[in-house]
Amino acid sequence: MGAALYMPATRPTFAEDIAFGKWEGLVSVVLDLEDAVGENEIYDAEESLLSQMNKLASYLELGIIQSENLPLLFIRVRSVNQLNQLIERLMDNVMLLTGFVFPKFTVDNGAAYFQVLENYNDEKLPSTPTLYGLPILESREVIYKESRTHTLQSIKTILDQYKDLVLNVRIGATDFSSLFGLRRSAHMTIYDIAPIRDCIADIINLFGRVDSSYTISGPVWEYFPLKGLIREAMMDKENGIIGKTIIHPTHIKSVQSLYAVTHEEYMDATSILTNNNGDHGVLKSEYANKMNEIKPHLNWARRILVRSQIYGVLNEKQTYIELLSAHDRAYV
Repeated sequence: MGAALYMPATRPTFAEDIAFGKWEGLVSVVLDLEDAVGENEIYDAEESLLSQMNKLASYLELGIIQSENLPLLFIRVRSVNQLNQLIERLMDNVMLLTGFVFPKFTVDNGAAYFQVLENYNDEKLPSTPTLYGLPILESREVIYKESRTHTLQSIKTILDQYKDLVLNVRIGATDFSSLFGLRRSAHMTIYDIAPIRDCIADIINLFGRVDSSYTISGPVWEYFPLKGLIREAMMDKENGIIGKTIIHPTHIKSVQSLYAVTHEEYMDATSILTNNNGDHGVLKSEYANKMNEIKPHLNWARRILVRSQIYGVLNEKQTYIELLSAHDRAYV
């Protein structure tokens, strides 16, 4: 999903913004019916969302935008009941969606969310797209130390049951921080906030294991400046987290460019996989600056090559900075 741009479902122009390519590089959009919408706006937000989806469908029918050029579209719902109602009310327009985001995903509501998706996917025509779920781990049961291990294990049991429908596992660090009255500054990263860092580590420990790995998406970056975002996205990547929720279109290229594989990473990964034949245990890297151990680095190499197929490989001596516009580089 790369950089997922969040916008309130009340936004009256999202159909036009998408159809006419307002934001270069946009690949994922989350239309938010939850925290970005006030309690008194819920009805209007739902009506606006349905109206905009109708408008987007009409742009497709008119050929203004082709279906293959649509970004991945998701709706963040407030409850299982709202999910059921939206699937019904969207009618054929539900086929424009890639899936739904499930906030405050817990042991109590998790199976119900995925049961709705499973029912829809079982009943839909085989030719229509599958709907996926994106659970957000952000409840007090997950962040509080005394309940964390049991809660995460129980949530994983639910997700394992519906693994084919789990597009990624998202980390809701804003809600976590709220429970401690904390908020990272624009010059810090979420990894500098100790209780949140510890919880993220436990989420990665359980959901990021190679033998039963899920794609884990990093916390939302809620500031406009790029420097802190880039530092945090780099920390995400170092910890195996790929995907970032963003709140401003200027963040798209910065996040996407960071996921491109460097030439050095690609050469190391290729060498490791090529020489995984039992003839070598360790090799000097192509860049002659490190030793590559075949067995210990094998899983890393596989992940690098998968990422290279999605985000591409930088030219030799090129850095992510060179992928940004002159305007973006001025703020890095």
